[in-house]
This record gives sequence, structure tokens and C-alpha cells, in this order.
Amino acid sequence: MGMDEEQLETYLKLGEEHSRILDAVRGRIAPGVGVLDLVEGSEEMVREGGYSPAFPTNLSINEVAAHYTPFPGDNLRIPGGAVVKLDMGAHASGLIVDAARSVALDERYEEMVQVSRDALDRAVERMIPGNKIRDVSEVIYDTIVSAGYKPIHNLTGHLIREYRLHAGVDVPNVPAGRSMRYRIEVGDVFAIEPFVTLPEARGFVVPSGEPLIFSLPPKRRRTRDEMERRILKIAEKKFGTLPFCERWLFRELGHRVNHALSRMAKREILLSYPPLVEVSGKVVAQYEDTVLVTGDGPVRLTGERG
Repeated sequence: MGMDEEQLETYLKLGEEHSRILDAVRGRIAPGVGVLDLVEGSEEMVREGGYSPAFPTNLSINEVAAHYTPFPGDNLRIPGGAVVKLDMGAHASGLIVDAARSVALDERYEEMVQVSRDALDRAVERMIPGNKIRDVSEVIYDTIVSAGYKPIHNLTGHLIREYRLHAGVDVPNVPAGRSMRYRIEVGDVFAIEPFVTLPEARGFVVPSGEPLIFSLPPKRRRTRDEMERRILKIAEKKFGTLPFCERWLFRELGHRVNHALSRMAKREILLSYPPLVEVSGKVVAQYEDTVLVTGDGPVRLTGERG
């Protein structure tokens, strides 16, 4: 992927702003805080910064590893002693950054959170032109296992392209799969995201519950249902290829459409993403940054600021 000076400047500014927002939202995570308020506030901060959310903010608690975003009227609150994963994306005209932080509200889990952060740090160092994805996956795996923890086998980082959050090359936490031979190139943008769980966990995630996040499939399918057609029209116009959620439709339509979304997912008019839960019910931690590969090495666009 080629990149001109203007795109580079956009990426750098977007990444810096996104890091600032992540830090601000992370500072609000505490027992008793409403998940809906936290998430909607985070997305509003992205918009106020002059950007657009690249996907609904995920706020996944304990054994929920990913893909929990609240629905309209959701009264879920952060429990005491939890591990909370805050995963946010933003874009500027299709240039996307994706980053996550974990907060341990119980000191028993602080080391596990730190291990996910350490694995990310070491993986970023390997994001050098000519290296293979295997080099990156191996250091993630080795960092997690040598610290006495377990990686989540079926969650991965991913290549990012314009308006494409997952662009066909994975960065697994366990070195296996068809992406292992991919050679990293100048101009590549990758989201690297180690997921860590406890040593006694199974180390796999499974879908659990109703989907909360949706996207349009590459090949559009028609429907005669009036509400479904309205949803498709809004999704085409507002979100394009990027994920969206019921809350965002609620802003447009003024009422809940969860049943319509479920119907559309079952008929594959929409792609759907239910919450992903560690299969043995163990707590999961995650750290993630978006990395731009240059001839001088990796640039961590969303790195923590201090």
C-alpha cells in the first residue's frame, strides 16, 4: 500500500488524537460506571475531534473478550474486581486506527494485563519490512507463555486498508495459519492485539448471545421489508463497509430495531458479530495498537502518551 505525505500526516494526527481519547475514557473506568454512558461518550469524543468512529466502541468485561457494545437502554454497569477491555476505532476518510487498553480493577489481574502490554511492545518491534508475520506471532506467543499465561488461540490482529478494518492478513497470538508467510512491507498498516487469559483457561473464544455489531456484506442482498430497507439505506449511506450497531440506527430512526437486525443477520442480509466469550469462563486481557510500517521501522500510531 503506497502512502503519500498527506496520508501520513493524517494518520499521525488521527493516531495521536485517538490515543488521547483512549486515555481519557480509560480514566473513567471504575466500578458502578454505566457502560452505555462510557461508550457513547467515547464515540462522541471521536466525532468532536473531527473524525468518525470506525466501529462501535467495544467494552468487554471479564470472560467477554471482544465485541460487546451496549444496546439502546442497556443498564449494564462495570462490576467491582473486573478486567475491562476498551477497544475503539476511528477513521479519517477511510484511514483507520484501532486500539485497545485493559484496566484491571483487581490487583490479582494486573500482571496479566501487563503481559498483554509486554507482548504488544515486543510484537511492534518485529514490524519491520521483510519480516514475516510468523516473526511477530512467535514473539507474542513466547512473551505470553513464558510469563505463565495463555494466549487466545482464535483471536488475531489484522491488516488494515482504506475503509477495510480486516483486510485479509491476520496476526495470530499463536503462530499458525495461512498468514505466517506474509512478508511485511513498507506502507502496511496493522492492528496488533495480543489477547491473554489465565493458564488454566481453554484459551479459545466462542460466540455468546445475540449479535450487537453488524456490517454490510460485500455482495448486497435485497429485502421487501420496509424497516429492513430503511436500515440498509442508512447503513449504505452512513457506514459503508465499516461495522455499525443498533445504537447508531437508533440515532437515525428514533426507535429500536433489534428484531429487524436479528432477522437480517439470520438471512445473511447483514454480517453479524456476537460477543466473544472465553469458552471456560476465564478472564481475558487485551492490549492493541495500530502500527504503520516505514522504511525506518514501525511507527506506533496509537501508542500510549506517557
